[in-house]
Amino acid sequence: MKKIFTVLLAAFVFAVVNPTKSEAKVMYDGAEVVKGQTGKMTFKKDIKVYKKNPNGTFDSLMVKRNNFFKTYDIEKYDGKTFYQMGQYRVQATDLVVFKEVPIKIRASLYNDPSYIVINRDGIYNMGYYGSYFKEIGEFGRVDFLDTNNGQLLRYCVSEEIEGKWCDKYPGTDLKITETIYRKITRFELTKDAEGKSRPLKESKTEKIMEKGSIVISWSNEINGYIYVSNELEERFESDVWIPVNSLKPVGDKR
Repeated sequence: MKKIFTVLLAAFVFAVVNPTKSEAKVMYDGAEVVKGQTGKMTFKKDIKVYKKNPNGTFDSLMVKRNNFFKTYDIEKYDGKTFYQMGQYRVQATDLVVFKEVPIKIRASLYNDPSYIVINRDGIYNMGYYGSYFKEIGEFGRVDFLDTNNGQLLRYCVSEEIEGKWCDKYPGTDLKITETIYRKITRFELTKDAEGKSRPLKESKTEKIMEKGSIVISWSNEINGYIYVSNELEERFESDVWIPVNSLKPVGDKR
């Protein structure tokens, strides 16, 4: 009994001294930051916000002036910006006051973050819409820059931090997602699925992959997608990103 008590005590002490990222609260500007959050938003006057239902109808919600709301996904295209506030989508206007959580703080909530470019209007050397990169990658590295206009993420594909092979991104141009490591696996599609050019729902659909197709994965899971090729076609000619929830593992050929 004494031995069991000692083991349990040691485990308790280890947990207290070495908390995981998910257990430790991350604070910014007097409030807790949660995984997936990009910032917080308030309004200069009472205003209606809307959400679109699956059947195409809309529901509205009246939000009060000066009440704060957490914001999550951001869309940027055609010079417009939209914030996701829970299920409600809000366009940036003069009535909206958005305060970004710095990208470095957002990234601290992830064990192994990947960054996806979500600005469709963004102009960069390398990181066009839907492309992604990791903090510690085979071809580059990430660091953070504090400027008078907010914090930037800098990604370089060479050892030269100040070289031409570096891009600098505002935090609101990036979505952060957990990198989930997966082995090369044969999968069967459990339903028809859109094969995407990038691991992002809004990116271009390259082809429709049919239910029952057998594919082979070649990548880790990024943003709920895996890079796969059709088993019956040449690799690189058929590769697309497929949602993980449309796949089930199958055994090797016999």
